[in-house]
Amino acid sequence: MDVKKLLQKGNRWLALLLLAEAVFLLVRLAADWHTPAPIVLGPDALMPYADACTKDSRGVRIEDFSGDFATTGWVDLPAGSYQISVTYKNTGGPGRVSFRDEVMPMARYDAAALPAERTRTVFSLWMPYDCETTQLHFWCDGGIMYVTGVQFIPTHGMAYVHFLTVLCLFLLLDGALFVWRGVLPDPCPAPAARYSAVAIAAMVLLACLPLGLDYLPFGHDLSIHLARIEGIKSAMQAGQFPVRLDPALMNDKGYPFSLMYGDILLWPAAVLRLFGFSLQAVYKLYVFAVTLATALLTRWVLRRILGTEPLALAGTALYLLSMYRLGNVYVRAAVGEYSAMLFLPLAVYGFWRLYTLPRDRKAPPWCWVPLALAFTGLLQTHLLTAFIAALFGTVFCLCAWRRTLARPVLPALCKAAGAFLLWDLWFLVPLLQFMAQGVCSISGKFGADYLQIHILMPGQIFLPFAPEGGYSRALAEGLSTEMVLSVGLVLGLLGLLALAVLLDARARAAQPMLARTAGVSLALAVLALWMSSELFPWYDIYRYLPPVSSLFGKLQFPWRFLSPATVFLCVAGICALALVHRSRPQYTAPLLAAALLLTVLPAGQLLYGVCHSSEVVHYRSLASVDSMSGQVGGGEYLPAAWGEEDPWAHNEPEFPDGVTVLNRLRSGDSLTVTLQNGTGAAVTGRLPLLDYPGYRLQSGGAGVSLGQADGFVTLTVPAGWQGTVVVDWAPLWYWRAADIASLLGIAAMAACALRRRQRGQKRQF
Repeated sequence: MDVKKLLQKGNRWLALLLLAEAVFLLVRLAADWHTPAPIVLGPDALMPYADACTKDSRGVRIEDFSGDFATTGWVDLPAGSYQISVTYKNTGGPGRVSFRDEVMPMARYDAAALPAERTRTVFSLWMPYDCETTQLHFWCDGGIMYVTGVQFIPTHGMAYVHFLTVLCLFLLLDGALFVWRGVLPDPCPAPAARYSAVAIAAMVLLACLPLGLDYLPFGHDLSIHLARIEGIKSAMQAGQFPVRLDPALMNDKGYPFSLMYGDILLWPAAVLRLFGFSLQAVYKLYVFAVTLATALLTRWVLRRILGTEPLALAGTALYLLSMYRLGNVYVRAAVGEYSAMLFLPLAVYGFWRLYTLPRDRKAPPWCWVPLALAFTGLLQTHLLTAFIAALFGTVFCLCAWRRTLARPVLPALCKAAGAFLLWDLWFLVPLLQFMAQGVCSISGKFGADYLQIHILMPGQIFLPFAPEGGYSRALAEGLSTEMVLSVGLVLGLLGLLALAVLLDARARAAQPMLARTAGVSLALAVLALWMSSELFPWYDIYRYLPPVSSLFGKLQFPWRFLSPATVFLCVAGICALALVHRSRPQYTAPLLAAALLLTVLPAGQLLYGVCHSSEVVHYRSLASVDSMSGQVGGGEYLPAAWGEEDPWAHNEPEFPDGVTVLNRLRSGDSLTVTLQNGTGAAVTGRLPLLDYPGYRLQSGGAGVSLGQADGFVTLTVPAGWQGTVVVDWAPLWYWRAADIASLLGIAAMAACALRRRQRGQKRQF
């Protein structure tokens, strides 16, 4: 910021505007910060609603009844944000709790369940306006249920959300004003840059249209990834950094999502949750941020490869609005996979940058950085996409082995690999430990025979339009209920255009480097499409190559190869258009217009279908994801020895007769249990903690020890023992050593970059 221009006579009103905005923010924060006293409703404030419901000293009780059975008295609620805590006991069917919407229509809250596996449910309430009176209603479906109490606990979430939201709005408006008055430099000084910015904004807004709904469109894996955000939030509250074990998941028994599934991009969303933003709000912000980053990074990559802005923007639109990517975002809600697609263009550029260097010359000092960053991003977002990218990178390096083993490529590849390992050591060490020791029951049931079942038909791969719903079905079931599993017709046609251009000597001669790029990309795209189609011999691999079958079986579905196929076809097609522009420029405009039209129309149809046909879901906190399948899917990361019992159900310490559990408190990463052993022998009981490396006995006394059985942490206490035991979880020491090594490596890289910048040397990415 140019302070001198800000203080000039004509701009002093801007300084006054900043002061007024600061005063407004502080006054608004102070007004929102005031919270009413908590409201506690004991058993006497709960009332039977159904005739079959009774009331005693513990609360209201119902047996073998389906429907609304109880309600609270009328409660006056001031505007603000609340945590609603319901204590209950459920020995039967499902239950739930909700407000009377007709008396507070603007309120937003979770559809909170009262499952039998828990005794307490906490959910969020957002009240933008005062409510004179409201009631909580309780519903059950069979069995016996007690509701013993309700608490309305005010929070400062609304104050934080209002402050941060208005602050961001002021920053955007002030930034525009400061650029207009010359206080800040114009980020797009040239007219061409402004048109590019408008084009990027248009395609991002089109790709994000469903985010403008008041709810979240249903996605196959949506609840699982929202639970991941909540798990990261709870781990951060417990003091974990980096996050590895998510203590709030699996009924507070802990689950290593963050250790087995890279989630560094989800950390900002979890931080916003700490400030009170709802789950669906932070998820929408995440989708928007990833979409914008994908557009900007793809445009940057194509601009470097093509050297022309219009075609780089066209290629960005092709990739951003591609069928498979939009299906990942809105139909599957495959957060890991569509986040990894952010880094696939950078991986392509990383290899292109190294293999287009002049032979037998010293490589530029920073040319390996894009490749290292790309694979770091892939590892930290989706392991399966990282594996696929490594597979195609290996195939390419082997096919170009003469260049691979020569200078300057080989030294640069070694630097990229070394930097990747060093930067990601903090994530790889615990991950590889868990995998080598077989800590988790990672799904091993899939082999290449399962891939054969879910293979794609060639005609299916290039369908121009796609349904907005459906699931992945077996090949024999046809397409009537299949989800979008297509790269789209436009990319198929661009692949044919690339083939035609490569067969045209005049077009190849126009720019040989672009022709080679198009040829390599097309070949890799054909390989990816072949591996996703029924033409690939997956069943032969299953029969004759069991180790290879088991390795590829981890992918679960062969259509994951559509992800690299999409990026390769985009690169091949846009390079072909660039070659046409240089050799036969009269054909460029109609071909480009047709390509964009065939991209926007199917994308618009898919987005329209999502907005109009998708199930409406609201998620404000983890209370909306109160089931095992909703939180962790199939439980691939459960302990390998957890047995046949339902791991979701065990939420209390379980000891033999004669041992009395007096108290139990779960807080963050620790579990505190007070008990008395009235037997004459040492007793071992099971704690509600899934058994993962890192649990330790923080306090307990002589004779008390931890163990494991059936995938749970066990506690052994001596005869006649009475006292309190504290068990907590902490990262192992060598994990911390890996953390420090990665931190030093990243710091060294940043220091070198800063030093070169101070010397005025250009970084040659």
